[in-house]
Amino acid sequence: MPRKNLIENKNQHKAKNLHSKKDDLNIDLAMQKTKKYLEKRFSSNGYGGGVANFIDGKYYFEIEKKIEISFMINNIKSTKIRAQFDMNFIDNTIKPDGGVLFLRKKDDENYKKVLLITEAKRQGTNDIRKKEGKDKQATGNAIERLGKNLTGIKAMLNHEKITPFVCFGWGCDFASSEKSVLAKLNVLNEFYYLNKTYIFKADGNSDHNYFSPVSMYFRENKWEVNEMFEIMKEIAETSLRYYIF
Repeated sequence: MPRKNLIENKNQHKAKNLHSKKDDLNIDLAMQKTKKYLEKRFSSNGYGGGVANFIDGKYYFEIEKKIEISFMINNIKSTKIRAQFDMNFIDNTIKPDGGVLFLRKKDDENYKKVLLITEAKRQGTNDIRKKEGKDKQATGNAIERLGKNLTGIKAMLNHEKITPFVCFGWGCDFASSEKSVLAKLNVLNEFYYLNKTYIFKADGNSDHNYFSPVSMYFRENKWEVNEMFEIMKEIAETSLRYYIF
């Protein structure tokens, strides 16, 4: 590859990484805000009513930046509905962009329920390239990275009636005119709608034969912290009520 193209390619990835770090910061802030909302909502000083002491006395919330494959497999094993597992990658982890919000129990260190898993994906530089008079590039691979994590998450939560996962994507690749990109997302979400909140499994006819739509919000314009928070708090609170009420 000519030196000019190498420099251009390097600068392009540098720009993407800077954008990605900023997006991560926004999703981190939204996750912290969600945790604080739950702590207030279900604390004796909040407005949780009769459930306040129940939460304060027994439970707490914890954000982690990764999920161990060992935890995911053990979560499935605990249901005793599956016996076969490939243990060759047991020491690996997945790292959702915004981390994972867990419900923990003060008197049981093994109690660890997933309330919310968050991702943030930015994809597309063709709007910038157009302004600079450059040729259009092929769409990126953020969807493929998303699909990898989502497959494992759905397996981990297959036995639950909820899949508390949300992804916020933005960039010119997700504009309404980019039908091929949006079609990939539609397939990834089992042909359910984009830009709609899904928490509970859907349309099944037995305990373990449900579809698992998730909340996938994609658009061209950037997502702001408060926009993400409004969606995330609904998912997290619904998950909390599913586990303990």
